[in-house]
Amino acid sequence: MDKNFIIDQNMINYIFSHTNNLHKVQKKLLKYNEKLGHIKKLQISILQANFIQFIIKINNYKSYLEIGTFTGYSILSAALALPKNCKLIGIDKNLKTNNEAIKFFKEAKQDKKINLICDNGKIALENLIKKKEKYDLILIDADKENYINYFKQSLKLKSKKGIILIDNTLWKGDVANPKIKDRLTIKLREFNKYIKKSSINKYILPIGDGFTVCWK
Repeated sequence: MDKNFIIDQNMINYIFSHTNNLHKVQKKLLKYNEKLGHIKKLQISILQANFIQFIIKINNYKSYLEIGTFTGYSILSAALALPKNCKLIGIDKNLKTNNEAIKFFKEAKQDKKINLICDNGKIALENLIKKKEKYDLILIDADKENYINYFKQSLKLKSKKGIILIDNTLWKGDVANPKIKDRLTIKLREFNKYIKKSSINKYILPIGDGFTVCWK
């Protein structure tokens, strides 16, 4: 049996007090999201964002693509880790949250790095594929019904040594409980089964709501 412990806010505070602290605008964005009610769950966890920064820095990545940007916490975290000459794109169909995200990007002086596309995810990705774009790191964190489609498209956009990250693949632990049969849980189980059968290398990290890491 693996040894595990609960990672609560106190533990997160301890982790950051003994490593690198958050940027002041990251902190401000987190406080803003806390006031949004139940939709704040659309934000990835602090530890997941930190993991994104780690992946970018250790691999010296120069490009990042995100499907599902919400108010911008994850893509801002990526921007803070990427060099000035990076290629950084976020896709989200919600104009209101896009506009809020841009305010935080400007405050953090990262707005010139980030290009937000306000469009349907599948359509936006298809346009990038037509342009033969390639990205070192891709995050899928949008509507769960289209996860398999987004993953297939992301494979065409991933650079040779790139990585694809998929959020929410443990879904509060519900995917492992056969008694839970709601629509989104079933969709995520289907996605996890699809990834399992795929020839790509994969690993599910139990951080946040589950982070699947895929690479070749």
